[in-house]
Amino acid sequence: MNQHASRRMTASHRALAVMAALIVVAVSACGSDSATQTTPTATTAVTQPPATATSPPDRGPVTYVDPVFQPNGNRLAIGSGLGTGFIQQITTKDINLGDVPTWVTGTSTPDGDVWVVALADGTVYGYLIPVGGQPIPVEIPGGRLAPGQPPVLAVQGNSVRLATTPANASPNSVPVYLTGNRAAYVDNLQRLTVLEPDGTLWRPDLKVLPDTRVVQVSPEKVLVLAEPTDRFPHSALGDNLEATAVVLVTVGVNEAENIYRSGDDVIESIAPLLADADGDGVHDVVLTVSNDSQIWLVVASSTGGGVVAISDPVDRLLGWRHLVAVGPLGPTGQTEIVEVLYPDAQGSVRFLSLSGGKLGVVATRTGYRSHEFGARNLEQAVAADIDRDNYVELVVPTLDRQHIAGVRHGPDGAVDMWSRPLGGTLASNIALLTRPDGTMSVAVATLEGSLRIWQ
Repeated sequence: MNQHASRRMTASHRALAVMAALIVVAVSACGSDSATQTTPTATTAVTQPPATATSPPDRGPVTYVDPVFQPNGNRLAIGSGLGTGFIQQITTKDINLGDVPTWVTGTSTPDGDVWVVALADGTVYGYLIPVGGQPIPVEIPGGRLAPGQPPVLAVQGNSVRLATTPANASPNSVPVYLTGNRAAYVDNLQRLTVLEPDGTLWRPDLKVLPDTRVVQVSPEKVLVLAEPTDRFPHSALGDNLEATAVVLVTVGVNEAENIYRSGDDVIESIAPLLADADGDGVHDVVLTVSNDSQIWLVVASSTGGGVVAISDPVDRLLGWRHLVAVGPLGPTGQTEIVEVLYPDAQGSVRFLSLSGGKLGVVATRTGYRSHEFGARNLEQAVAADIDRDNYVELVVPTLDRQHIAGVRHGPDGAVDMWSRPLGGTLASNIALLTRPDGTMSVAVATLEGSLRIWQ
């Protein structure tokens, strides 16, 4: 990927960018609600704070935001729709990036929404959108990322920076920040590592999937996919390695417990999904499991109690199953699981309901493509109420990947509620932020080098 060509900013934008660099993102502006074209400013390298640094007490606690919407791996956003109206009516805010992006992460601050875009070479751009205003380029301290690395934001009041990533962390895995300023991450030798504030490193005797996402169970517990094998050369998610175990790790005492084993099969994913799928008040682990001929979904107990439910298998030779979310997706808000079957081709959105130890398909609609074969980006679909009708829909790319659509399981089955153009072909994740008032904003970036935002 070529380095992004520098572009001359207007005088007003340059002044605002300098101001933002001095106070991170504490800026203000006003403007119309029409579409805008903004040119980027690359983040310059700065010295990262040491792992033992503490946050200034007057700004409040630090929260961490990454492209996976929930730290439990569930791509479900609970909110009350977009802030300025129905998505069918909103005029987008468009930003010219000038190069191909890979990841988008957003957060809400007292000064407005902040969106951070990572290009394929690790260059990072930041934009602030004040309430009622237009995008303003801002500097995001923390240096550049490794190529392809998802950006994790450390947010503290108006301050937004890239989270400090340990030097030996795998660029394909996103660190999780736990109680006591601990960071849990996968290192470049396929080991789950916990970094203590004093610099101490803890590593359980465990070999994990090298690109597994660490899923947070509680302030001191995480889930990872472990015991990788190459017995089936699937390659749908970037390599031939698949996990065969889900392991619960208690970081305070460095204990590891197997929650689920796939036996002769494999877990075809890069992260477990943690959610209460059966309504008993206890979180379950939802997984995609496969072998050389079939692929199916499994719901397992997060406490080690075994399999709770299983779906019918489908033909693995035709493609993969993209498990997206668990939540109030049914016609009257009942809990369902939503997936995209064969997401690399002529994909079908499928809603599944759990009953009597069985996951059954209750609604389906064809014509969506939520994944590119070989990509580790599984964040191109998210469940949320974007259209403000008080029902959660799946937000997913259409087959041409030039639109996003809202697919809802309604009383008459799965239906398209809306569809909006992207202004190009989807290149990044579908990013979503939720503000303190419950309203949301959505952003996507395209192969043509633009960022499109619905507020």
